[in-house]
Amino acid sequence: LCRQSLSEDSDVTEEDIEAELAIIHGQMAYIMQLQGRTEDALQLYNQIIKLKPTDVGLLAVIANNIITINKDQNVFDSKKKVKLTNAEGVEHKLSKKQLQAIEFNKALLAMYTNQADQCRKLSASLQSQSPEHLLPVLIQAAQLCREKQHAKAVGLLQDFADQHPANAAEIKLTMAQLKIAQGSVTKACMILRSIEELQHKPGMVSALVTMYSHEEDIDSAIEVFTQAIQWYQQFQPKSPVHLSLIREAANFKLKHGRKKEAISDLEELWKQNPKDVHTLAQLISAYSLVDPEKAKVLSKHLPSSDTLSLKVDVDALENSHGATYVRKKAGKLTGDNQQKEQGQGDVKKKKKKKKGKLPKNYDPKVTPDPERWLPMRERSYYRGRKKGKKKDQVGKGTQGSTTAGSSELDASRTASSPPTSPRPGSAAAVSATSNVIPPRHQKPAGAPATKKKQQQKKKKGAKGGW
Repeated sequence: LCRQSLSEDSDVTEEDIEAELAIIHGQMAYIMQLQGRTEDALQLYNQIIKLKPTDVGLLAVIANNIITINKDQNVFDSKKKVKLTNAEGVEHKLSKKQLQAIEFNKALLAMYTNQADQCRKLSASLQSQSPEHLLPVLIQAAQLCREKQHAKAVGLLQDFADQHPANAAEIKLTMAQLKIAQGSVTKACMILRSIEELQHKPGMVSALVTMYSHEEDIDSAIEVFTQAIQWYQQFQPKSPVHLSLIREAANFKLKHGRKKEAISDLEELWKQNPKDVHTLAQLISAYSLVDPEKAKVLSKHLPSSDTLSLKVDVDALENSHGATYVRKKAGKLTGDNQQKEQGQGDVKKKKKKKKGKLPKNYDPKVTPDPERWLPMRERSYYRGRKKGKKKDQVGKGTQGSTTAGSSELDASRTASSPPTSPRPGSAAAVSATSNVIPPRHQKPAGAPATKKKQQQKKKKGAKGGW
C-alpha cells in the first residue's frame, strides 16, 4: 500500500520508496521490542540492515536498538553495530535525546567489554553535559564495582546525593543494594530509613522488616511498623493500606511473643470490623496471657457453636475424589462372588511351607542332642577347660638331668636287681640299656606341633634357598 500510494506521485523515486519501507519496518520492530518480542524485533532489525538503506539516522537507531537487546550478551555483534552509530552526518539526523541515549549505550558497552578507561571517559563527558542526570554516575559506580572498589562507588554516590537532593532517593537505593552485596545489612537499613519520602510505603516497610528479622533486630522492625502506621493514621486514616499494616504488625508481634504490644493493634482492627471473628480470637488469645478477666469478657462476643456448625455430609466428603482416605463400604456378596472367595480360600489352604534342609551327616536312627541349640558353656555335659594340671615335661631341664618319670621307664631297675649299675663293657649293660631312651632323645608332648610351626616359619622366611 505504501509503494502504491507513493508511486502515484511522479516525483517519487524507487529509492524513496525503499527508504520509506525501511522506516516502516523499523517502527514495527521497535513496537515488537516494546511488547517483549525481542527475537522477532532482532530478526526484523537485521533484515533492514541487510537492505543497506541510505538513511544514516535510521541505521544508527536500529544499531542502537540491537545493542539494547544484546545487553551484556553477544558483545562482538554489538561492537560491530556501534560502527553504524559513528557514521558521518548522524548528529544532523537525530535529536539530542537520541544522541545522548546512544552515548549511554556506548559507555555501557565499554564497561561490558572491560574497557575501563573508555567507559570513564564517556561517562565523564556525559556528566559534564548533563550534571543532574543519574545514568553517568550509576555507570561510573558500576565500573568501580566491577573493579571491586565498592567503597569508592558508595562515596561517589553519596557525593552525588548530597549535591542533588532531588535525585537522592534512587541514589540511596543503589547505595543500599551495594551495602547488601557487601554483607552490611544494618548499614543498608540505615540508608533506606533515611529516605523520608519512601518510609511509609508498603514495599519499603516489607524490605526493612525482612532485613531486620534476618539480623534478629525485632525492636527495630517493630519501630518501622509503628512509624508507617502513624503516618497513615495522620494522613490516610481508615485506608486499606493502613489496616493491612496494622494486621501485619499484629501478626509479627504475636509471632515473636510480643503479645502486650499486639493487643493495641488487634483492638484497633476489631473496632474497625467488629464482625471479624479471626481478629477477635487473636485478641482473646493475647489477653489470656496478660489479663484473663478481660479475655473472659471478650469471649462473650464470640458467636455460638450452633451458628458456627456447618451441615456437612461426612460420607459424601470421604467418598469424594479429593479425599485422601476413603471408607469402603462392605458390599453384598452374590453367589458367584461367594464361590470365587471360597475358591481363593481353597487355593490359599493348599499352599504348604517348604521343608528345611537337613545336615549332611544326619542319621535318622540317632536322636539329636536336645541341648544342641544352647551355647557350649550352658550345656549340662560341659566340664570346662582343664587348668592347673601340669603334664610331665620330659626332656626339659639342664643337660643330662632326668625327671621322676624316667626312673619308672628304666627296665634295668627291678625289685630283684641290685642298685649298682653294670659295667660299661659287659653284655648285661648292653641288654639293660637297649630299651631305655636317653633324655636328649625323648620327645615332649607337643613336639609334632612345634615342628610343624618351625617348618612353616622357615618356609615363610626362606626367600631362595634349598
